Parts: sequence; C-alpha cells; structure tokens
Amino acid sequence: MAGADAENKIAEAAFRVLAKKRWDALTLADVAKAAKLSLPALLREVPAKPRLIGLLLQRSVADTLKRYKPDRSSHTPRERAFDVAMCWFEALGPRKTAVRNLHGGLVRDPLALIAARQDILSAAATLLALAEADTGPSGLKAIGFALALARAIPAWLADGKDLSKTMASLDGDFGRAEDLSKRFGKKSKRAGG
Repeated sequence: MAGADAENKIAEAAFRVLAKKRWDALTLADVAKAAKLSLPALLREVPAKPRLIGLLLQRSVADTLKRYKPDRSSHTPRERAFDVAMCWFEALGPRKTAVRNLHGGLVRDPLALIAARQDILSAAATLLALAEADTGPSGLKAIGFALALARAIPAWLADGKDLSKTMASLDGDFGRAEDLSKRFGKKSKRAGG
C-alpha cells in the first residue's frame, strides 16, 4: 500500500485508537494494530508520533473539502473563512471523542505540536484557500487561522448541538484579526506614502 491510501488507512486507525485512549497514552504500535499493518510498515509512513497529527489534519481537511458548499451570501473573506471553519468542526463531529482525547493529550505534549507545525500550517492554508481567503501574507494568515481553530477547540468540545460557543470563539478571534489587519494596513500606508 502506498501514498494516500496508506495515509488514509493510518489516519482512520489513529482516530479509532484516539476514541479509546488519549494522545499521551497512544503508541504507534497501537495504530499499526488498528490499521492491520506491521509496525515496520507503519513506521515507513509515520516515523514518529507528531506525523500522526499531520495525517489526522489531512483527513479532517479532506472531509471538509467534501462537505463544504459555498454560501453565496458570504461575500467577505472573513465570512467565508468562518463558514469553512464551521464546516471543519462539523466534519469533525463524529470524531469528537477522538479529538477530545487528542486535545487532552497534546496539552501535555507541546513539543509534538512544534514538530507538527508545518502540517498544521499546511492544513490551515488549505482551508483558507477553500474559503477563497488566501490573499496577502499567506504564512501569517495560516498561523492566525490555525490559532483561531485551536482556540475554538475547547469551546467546540464543550458545545451543544447549536455550536454557539464555537461560533462565538471563532467570531471573536476573526474580529480581532480583522481589526489588527486594518490597523496594520493604515500604519503601512502612512509609512509608505
């Protein structure tokens, strides 16, 4: 098994394992067993646990790409980014227990997040592109979008079916980012001209 098929199989297995145990208790041997792969075969695809974060994000982004239907009334990049972010959380809905266990374990393993930073930014950049909000300094926007999603995860984990806490968290962060961008833009224009 090669490439995307192997990665999808491993990501699905990791979600199944995370539905039963937290990130800090999970081993790559657990994931290999759940994926029905030998440990050496899994290690060729996932040489270290932080790479699993990237595969889980790829899977959630792929689910979002399938689900997302642009809302023609969302005219601004902020509105479209908000819609995509909510679609991402809705796509994660069936995996909420796994995300809870991943989040709970990663709170105690910040070095895994640092090691996975490129995968995290890549996922955020893809979601921004889906929202047609990938203009300007893309790296900075991806960081901001990834942070907004990460900050909304605890609200989403505590949220009810209406997702009001999740929406409030995203709206607050997107609003602050928009204000900063406007202020920065005004200062840049004054300095340049």
